[in-house]
Amino acid sequence: MSSNEQNQGGLDVQPKMSINKAAEFLGISVQAVHRKLKAKNLVCSKIGNKAFITHEIARPLFELKFKSKIVAGQIVKGGTGKTTAIDNIACCANAFGAKVLLIDIDPQGNLTDAHDVDADELPVLVDFIEQGIKVSNGIVNISPGLDLVASRIENVVLDNILMLKKMNLEKVFHNIFKSVIKDYDFIFIDCPPTMGASVTAATLFCDTILAPLNPDKFSAKGLKILKSEVKNIDDQYDKDIPYKVFLNKFSGNTILSDKAIATIIADPDMEGRALQTAVRYGQEIPNATDASKSLFSSLKKSTLRDDFEALTMELLEIKSPRSSSKTTSGKSSSKKRAMEEAV
Repeated sequence: MSSNEQNQGGLDVQPKMSINKAAEFLGISVQAVHRKLKAKNLVCSKIGNKAFITHEIARPLFELKFKSKIVAGQIVKGGTGKTTAIDNIACCANAFGAKVLLIDIDPQGNLTDAHDVDADELPVLVDFIEQGIKVSNGIVNISPGLDLVASRIENVVLDNILMLKKMNLEKVFHNIFKSVIKDYDFIFIDCPPTMGASVTAATLFCDTILAPLNPDKFSAKGLKILKSEVKNIDDQYDKDIPYKVFLNKFSGNTILSDKAIATIIADPDMEGRALQTAVRYGQEIPNATDASKSLFSSLKKSTLRDDFEALTMELLEIKSPRSSSKTTSGKSSSKKRAMEEAV
C-alpha cells in the first residue's frame, strides 16, 4: 500500500505514551519497561528528560493482538464533539501500537483540517466513486501507523450520486476499501450529522457505530433519530448493527440536572449500548485542535487524555497482557458511577 506524505509536524504531532504510562499498562515497573526495551533493541525518544514511546516502539513492546474493528462516528446533531472524539480515540489506539486509518466523509472536512491536510489536490470519496480512482492514491500518511482519507466540499454531492446511480449501499465502502482493509487494525469513519445515503453506506460497512451524547436535550433528540434510522436500516437490510453511546463534554452537575439525558440512559433499549466511560468537558481539546494536534501528541497530564484513553480501551477492547483488572477498571468504574447517578 502506498500513501501520500503531507504532514510536516513529525514527532511533534505524533501520538505518544510516557514510559510511566507504559509501565502502568503492562503492570510492571519503569525499570522493567526499560529492560524490555533494551532486550528488544528499542530506543525511545525524549522530550527533555521524559522518555516516551510512539507507535513504532509500542507495537513490538506491547505485542497486542487487536480485535480489528471498523467504527463509524455519527449522530444527527452537530457540535457534539464527534470528530474530536473519533480523532483522539484513533490517536490513542495508535499510541498502543495499532495501525489506524481515518476516513473523513463529512463535506466540512473537519477531521482533515484537524491534521492540517490540504485536500484540494487529493482524491476523496466522491472521486473514488465517480472516477474509479484507487483508494491507495488518496491515503495520506499522518504519522507512523496513522493514515487519513481526506474530505472536501465536493463530497456534498455524495448522497445524490449514490441515489442517481442506484448503487448498492451495502457494497459501496467495501468495494472502495477492500484492498486496504487488511492493512489496518482499526478503521474510523467520521460521518456528517445527517442520515443520507452516504451515511447509510458507512453504517452498513462498519462493525459498530459510536455516538457522543452531550448533556443537552438537542443531543438527546439526535440520538433518538439515530436509533430510529439504525432500526430502519436493520429492518431494510436484515442487519443488527450495534451502536455504542458515551457521555461527552461531561459535567456532573449538568448531567444530574438533565432529565432528557437521564431518560435516554434509562431506556431499556440502551442496555449494553451505553459505554461506562464518560469524557469530561475541558479546554484542552480546542487548544490541541487549533495546533493540528490530538491530546496524545503531548505528554502533559490531562484528565481529558485519561478519559479518552479509558474510552479507547473500553470501545476497542484493548487489554494489557499482564496487568490486573485494577489497571483499567478503576477509571471506568468512576464513570460508571456518574452514569448511574444520571439515571
